Amino acid sequence: MKGNAVVIGGGIGGLAAARALAQQGWAVAVRERSPALPATGMSLGMWPEALEALDEIGVGRRVREAAVRVSDAGSAGLRTPAGRALVELGGSGGLYLVSRSALLAILADGVGITFSDGVTDQRGLAGVDLVVGADGTFSGTRRTVFGERYAARTLGAVAWRGTVPGTVSSYGETWAPGAMFGITPAGPEASNWYACLDAGGTFKPPHRQHLQDVFGSWRSGVTEVLDRLEEGAILHHELFEVPPLPSYVGGNTALVGDAAHAMAPFLGRGACEAIVDGAVLAKCLGNAATVAEGLAAYDRQRRGKTQRMAAMSRRMGRLAMMRRGFVARNAVLGAAGSVLRRGQGLFRRQP
Repeated sequence: MKGNAVVIGGGIGGLAAARALAQQGWAVAVRERSPALPATGMSLGMWPEALEALDEIGVGRRVREAAVRVSDAGSAGLRTPAGRALVELGGSGGLYLVSRSALLAILADGVGITFSDGVTDQRGLAGVDLVVGADGTFSGTRRTVFGERYAARTLGAVAWRGTVPGTVSSYGETWAPGAMFGITPAGPEASNWYACLDAGGTFKPPHRQHLQDVFGSWRSGVTEVLDRLEEGAILHHELFEVPPLPSYVGGNTALVGDAAHAMAPFLGRGACEAIVDGAVLAKCLGNAATVAEGLAAYDRQRRGKTQRMAAMSRRMGRLAMMRRGFVARNAVLGAAGSVLRRGQGLFRRQP
């Protein structure tokens, strides 16, 4: 079926949904409260399922061209703060890293967006066949449909992130009780970094000094990143997630991305799931006879999977920063890493 839709929010999930719906013949208007798309942003991991969805909505090639393939950046792994490898693996051939700003620019190309035009209550939208709530973790659309009971909740952790110039000697994550630090490539001349502490509340600037105090003695590329930090380029925020919703739809409204399933960042899947949401929503509506039928199909296909992903991401964060039992955890990871390394050698293609 076809109709007219309003997408509330011009982020990754909203723009993916808008492009996908337009391909299905829908008339789509995107309303974004910010004055413009962001000009900067960290790199986001694009896993195969998200790349397939990007191919479906016609921008997969452009995203790959703007991205860095992780397998081209060398090896990565999990390490202790002293630099001891727990798991050391080669680059993942199926993962691409693309900057948020580049991804948004590609998704926005050709999409009608009205900036500085937020929607506070979708019930005021008259004559609209479909409303897509893509307004993020603190979604007003979700609040209108499901109430305050499903407001975003804190994970009791805070994070810092950013990009520094140059490459580092090793990529991957360093795990310690109550803390972690990760580094990924951001192209041939830059590196992404992120740090997390298992602590409630927020930390006031200067953030650079605080990061130095906490992580300054860590190895495996961490000190290389810290030496290049500039205070004004450090992003800092508390981590939140959305509790499992009873449905991703209500009436003629569908939730996508963080509005539906904001999750902890420890699996690096938030942006991917938002893209897939948009593609699946449009496909379900395109194959349906009515909006209600299409939205029911979307909910069946996406809710269970993304809620399981959110639970897995939360557990991964707890595993990474566990305060008790981490010695046993490290031993298990070290043994698993040895098996994986032997397997890589055993099954390496022979000439």
